[in-house]
Amino acid sequence: MFKCSYLLVALFATDCLANEDEYLQCVQNYLPQAEFDGAALMVKQKCEAIHSDKIMLPREKARLQCQLESASTAKTETALMMLMKTCDERHSFENHKE
Repeated sequence: MFKCSYLLVALFATDCLANEDEYLQCVQNYLPQAEFDGAALMVKQKCEAIHSDKIMLPREKARLQCQLESASTAKTETALMMLMKTCDERHSFENHKE
């Protein structure tokens, strides 16, 4: 029961969004591809982060976009976590070349 409650709270809790229409379009584009609850939650969180009113570096936005695309296509929880880590590593400061 607690797990279901957490999922509902997470789905409806949102940060301030810079453009709610773009956020909703993001969710509409990526959520239908999500194959399990963890991936659906990750899609929602990444759409929120990308379309929040927070200022971020292009590298951070690219990392979030990578994670969004990965979350929408992951088939298992393990694959999702591995893909998130790969995006983190790919877009880290250490691996960034300008």
